[in-house]
Amino acid sequence: MRSFLITCIVALLATGCLTYFIPFEGNPELLKAWWQEVARDSESLPFAPYNSRILQKSAIRTEGANEVIIIDQHLFWKGAGAKISPVLNENNYVEEFKVLEGGKGYSMLVKVYIQGAGSNKFKLGNPIVSNGAIVGLPIESTAKWNKEPVVYAKEEPYPFSGIVENEFPGGQIIEQIPYLSGRIHGTVKRWNEYGIPVSSKDYRYGKKEGTHIYWFEQTNDPEDYVPIKSKSGELYPTLWIKLREEAKTKFLEEFGTHKANEWVTFNYRSGGGEFPVRLLEHWKNNLKHGLFEGFDEFGNKTFKDDYNMGLRVKHKIFDKTKG
Repeated sequence: MRSFLITCIVALLATGCLTYFIPFEGNPELLKAWWQEVARDSESLPFAPYNSRILQKSAIRTEGANEVIIIDQHLFWKGAGAKISPVLNENNYVEEFKVLEGGKGYSMLVKVYIQGAGSNKFKLGNPIVSNGAIVGLPIESTAKWNKEPVVYAKEEPYPFSGIVENEFPGGQIIEQIPYLSGRIHGTVKRWNEYGIPVSSKDYRYGKKEGTHIYWFEQTNDPEDYVPIKSKSGELYPTLWIKLREEAKTKFLEEFGTHKANEWVTFNYRSGGGEFPVRLLEHWKNNLKHGLFEGFDEFGNKTFKDDYNMGLRVKHKIFDKTKG
């Protein structure tokens, strides 16, 4: 029985190896490219581009939302006034184009095309014109209709999934934006050149969804911090300055990079230091929904609002000069 199991395992391994070598010719780069294609629109599959691919901002391009463009190519007169709208299914693919207004004065030389993200996937027939009005627009090949702009990696035909970064000259990241299928999806983070957090904003498929936090670009030391001297006798008046000086020794030529500044901010928070919150927001489906609070640099609340799907239902201002 034992030898039978061993034989089965060996056979399975051999089958797996053949499966790998035949389509990918034993080339791990081909396997990697194939998996990136399979996992391109996933946020959970292992090694998916959404979690592993990082590009600089200069390496991406943005294409606009889709539009129906109508052009009359007649030399002496041109029609005007037609309006055509897509009819979408639940997956946002165009099922048909509906003529809302036929317009007037159109010749038989009128052309209609789709502009914007992924427009090359559409193939339209010649518009149907009757008595100078457009009455129909056949579809030969349909595609997904994009209501918002879509981000692509340059030279790539499919929407980008991964992380886009922008950096200061010293190597500190300015902004980190996650994209899934060409739309912002996840938490967008910003820092200043010293690694102090500026904002953290949650998005879901291109829309504001969740918590948005904005910080003052300053540090608040723990109340119990006691200034100490370095080995050279230099006084460290704040915990922030102490950690920055330690980072110079620890990271050497990497001092000032995102990695070094991340170490400083982590240890600053661990030691009781704070980056004061300026504004706290909550969003749902691109609408203000939940608690909105403002604070001054000392942590005192300045206002408190409650929203319900974009409508403010409560409002309170805190005046520190009273009481």
